[in-house]
Amino acid sequence: MTRRIIIVFVCLVGLAANRPESVSRREVLAAIAVLERDVTSPEASRAAETVTRFGKESDAVVITIGDETMPWMQEQDDISDREAEVRAMLTAAYVAGDIKAQLARHRAEDDPYSGWLAAIRAYGQIRRKDPDVVIPEIEQLIEKERDGTLKDDADDLRRQEQRDQRNNMV
Repeated sequence: MTRRIIIVFVCLVGLAANRPESVSRREVLAAIAVLERDVTSPEASRAAETVTRFGKESDAVVITIGDETMPWMQEQDDISDREAEVRAMLTAAYVAGDIKAQLARHRAEDDPYSGWLAAIRAYGQIRRKDPDVVIPEIEQLIEKERDGTLKDDADDLRRQEQRDQRNNMV
């Protein structure tokens, strides 16, 4: 269920939040490298904590969390604990990809496209080790990338976020 996914993700955030010192740019980039290398590794959970904490606390990045940016986090009925873990790690991969792109540009501007690409790569790693795991929302993102429409969707989403922010300021 969605609650399981959210609980797993919140646990990652909660564990990360228990550390008093802030996460440095160097530390988050090292954690991102761990996730990029192998999101299924034993070190991936700790790396996910670091990435999640940086995304939550740092003014250097802006991460938009929602159904549009992370469709695999939408409400699901009767999913296994394993699938909940996979979905949580896909979320960590998404956040890592988004953060990495923003840090590279030296500009705090949400980048859902980079996040989606990172989630797609992580999904590929997971599927190589566990071919029975199928996340339909990631499969849809893969299809859009193959069709050449994923970047356009990300650009549309970013423009909508900017309009929403402007409207909230008025």
